[in-house]
Amino acid sequence: MAGMHRRDFWLRLAASVVVAALPLLGCQSVQNSSPSQTQVRVIDASYNAPALDVDIATTPIATNIGAATFTNYAFLPPENATAYVYPAGTTKAGTQVSGQFLVSEQHSIFITDSGKGYTASILTDQPAAAPAGYFSIRFLQQALKAGAVDIYLVPDGSVLADSKPLYTAVAPQAAEGYTNILAGSYTIVVTPTGVTKTPSASTPIQFMAGQVRTALIMDAQLTTNPPVTVTVGEDVN
Repeated sequence: MAGMHRRDFWLRLAASVVVAALPLLGCQSVQNSSPSQTQVRVIDASYNAPALDVDIATTPIATNIGAATFTNYAFLPPENATAYVYPAGTTKAGTQVSGQFLVSEQHSIFITDSGKGYTASILTDQPAAAPAGYFSIRFLQQALKAGAVDIYLVPDGSVLADSKPLYTAVAPQAAEGYTNILAGSYTIVVTPTGVTKTPSASTPIQFMAGQVRTALIMDAQLTTNPPVTVTVGEDVN
């Protein structure tokens, strides 16, 4: 990155949950949904997009959202449908994507950059709780300027130097699938690939058994320290 030596690029932080409230539509877990419904949310990871509204067919599921946002899940009838992504307050879609939204499934409309514009794709989320004693987590790498990164979950009481990366050389725009980790207190650490030393420390995050999480990595827009941010969305409580 400009103005920084690569060895100085580091981030160790407690991940924060960002959830846009959607009255009457929102839920963070499949457990309370009807077996005849599907659930769909939006993850906005676009630097290029303006504030956005998102509809599934004719049903609004997100309003006036911005980058690094996870909306609540909306309960919808299962169907083949098109997700329309509009600049907020307009009626002409900036992008759209079609897919199958089936019974008891969870999906995310994932909005990312495409050239100077933005595009949408459909992610399949994990609708079931993690196995007993574990939590499940996946990572979406959208830190385009950062380049390839290593991702660690450092247990409470341990240090980065003694830890092995959960993922290595994760390229920008890569999506890593869910992995099961023993429930406990961890710090998320993101470094450039191959970097193993950092003087930083942060508050650990408590991950409970059964939880399912999606972590979104993005370039920080207003600072170079930290150079990236991590936002964690709740898939299943």
